[in-house]
Amino acid sequence: MLPLTAAITAILSTLSPIPLDHTAPTRPAPLQVDVSSGVTLHWAPSTDDQGPVRYEVYANGRLVIVQNGTSFRYSPYPPPPMIFIFSVRAVDEAGNSSASAYNTLGRIWRGDEPAPAPTCLRFEPTGTSFKLSWRAPEVSPSPSVPPVAGYEVLLDGRPVTQVGGTSAELASPAPGTHTVGVRTLNAVDQLSAPAEVTFDVD
Repeated sequence: MLPLTAAITAILSTLSPIPLDHTAPTRPAPLQVDVSSGVTLHWAPSTDDQGPVRYEVYANGRLVIVQNGTSFRYSPYPPPPMIFIFSVRAVDEAGNSSASAYNTLGRIWRGDEPAPAPTCLRFEPTGTSFKLSWRAPEVSPSPSVPPVAGYEVLLDGRPVTQVGGTSAELASPAPGTHTVGVRTLNAVDQLSAPAEVTFDVD
């Protein structure tokens, strides 16, 4: 009979490692505001490669609720005469957050405001994958300026994912020279020029 520690080691050696989850859920867009009876928000369901997600609902920058469903009754009463900025993002079990979907009650944005580009893009190889990190652009806190909703990551000019934070991890591409880029996505769905870096894969 094996000693206890040896037996545990033998069992663990037969188990497959749990893969780390670095993939953000898809963006829950579009976000719609229904005022036919009070104020109710509806959004598209997000998908995630590892399973279910929860949704964080914000009103004027304040977290209102975290839930599993794709609609939320913000108020049973007609809205007061003021501007509301609503946003929803999906978060998976690993804590990866999607880009946010936005909508407003009361028009404050034209819809064509340009998004500022991210800066300080860094590329870090990590074996079979690579990690990107960048600095968020400076955006005025004024309600008249659409906030940052998230970021779109491109590989060789093609979008590969959207994330809510300032980092992403992707599988390494085939050998050769590649260019990776990151563009800011703002609340009115405008994309910035990309911050880019070129690298070689042996």
